[in-house]
Amino acid sequence: MDTKAEQYYPSYTFKPENRDVVLLEFEEAQKIANSQTKVYGQVTNILLAVITVLIPLFFSQEKETNQTFNIIKENALFFSTIIFLFGALLLRYFVDLQKQITINGRKLVTLRTMLGLDYGHIHLTLPNWRVEGATNPFTIKYFNGWLMFQSMPFWVLTIGVNAIWWLTTKDRNVHSISINDTPLFTISWLTGNVIITITYLLVFRRNLNDTHETSFLNIGRFIASLMRFKLVENFEYTIYRAKLEVFEMSRLNVNFENLKSILIDIEDKCFYTNKGVSIKALLRGAISQIKYLKKVFHLIESGGSTITMQLARTLFIPSNQNKYIRKIFEIWIAIWLNRKFTKQEILNLYIVSVRYDYAVMGLSKAIKHFYGNINKKILTPEESFVLVERLSNVTGTHKQERINYLINKSTVELDLSKINRIYQTLKEQKKIK
Repeated sequence: MDTKAEQYYPSYTFKPENRDVVLLEFEEAQKIANSQTKVYGQVTNILLAVITVLIPLFFSQEKETNQTFNIIKENALFFSTIIFLFGALLLRYFVDLQKQITINGRKLVTLRTMLGLDYGHIHLTLPNWRVEGATNPFTIKYFNGWLMFQSMPFWVLTIGVNAIWWLTTKDRNVHSISINDTPLFTISWLTGNVIITITYLLVFRRNLNDTHETSFLNIGRFIASLMRFKLVENFEYTIYRAKLEVFEMSRLNVNFENLKSILIDIEDKCFYTNKGVSIKALLRGAISQIKYLKKVFHLIESGGSTITMQLARTLFIPSNQNKYIRKIFEIWIAIWLNRKFTKQEILNLYIVSVRYDYAVMGLSKAIKHFYGNINKKILTPEESFVLVERLSNVTGTHKQERINYLINKSTVELDLSKINRIYQTLKEQKKIK
């Protein structure tokens, strides 16, 4: 992509004569973002004030007040259910408002970039994770953390409704709704508090997931943080950059269908049928680590990762970490990827992202490095085979034994003489060792 703005809008068509239109759009987005933020803060303050006033009434000694709350206590389950549902609806409103604020914030950052304003990479006064100083729209998130201002409505409503439930039910062990003195169901005060908390947590957090986030992914990220295992900080931006590379291949009319078929044939024959993880491949990988068994079963050393697991490791897991823990999170993220993306999307993301040789990341660089011109490039089966052999070659060297093993393993028809000529040319050009 030629300009910074095109990184966020690949079909970007902004022209100098349209600058006034973009400025108007920028001003309007800024007004909306500011007004929404004010409304969010005002409603939060009102909600906090209502809860603060309401709870002390339960402790009031006035006779009329006590009579009113005696009626509430006698029908605790009914009144608490009404308050609980009202709180859930109110929390959902805050979620939608927070999404609108985030979207407008991202729009502001993008339009600012389109207009040519760049704060640079060193942020000494304006934080780059806030709208005011951000240069990347993906740093503006829907969910910023449980202790940030945006989470205040969740804490106010959760603590407030839990407190009201407890105050109306604390004198009784079990509460029930009944017809003609026949209980329909019963609920203890502690169970009620747990239900309120979990429901509000799901309503708030799940609805603030970004485009590709899921609860399954967030649980994995939380576990990783507890274990002090590093994952990339911004999953959404990482996915976006990979998708942008797929778009770039399409824009340059690069045909890599042969690469797809050979990749699956050699690396992961069960790619279209597995769920992102293959127990068989993991066992084969474990066996290949043992020298004796490796010789007995004629295997090459591998980690047993599927294509989806390799993509998870490439995009989201920084290197030089404990390999056993890394494998656990490879599996976790691979399951998420398999649920969230189609097989073709996973395959495309993998091909444009993985390492094909030392410092050669992604298909675009690989084609330029090994074969030169990329525009309207059609990869032949033999060229595709070489790329697949390179991406799974951890040493980066030329090993004829390994090449012969992979050719025999492949069911795709390949011309061995053409493959040898490609390797000979690359060695002469000193592009491989």
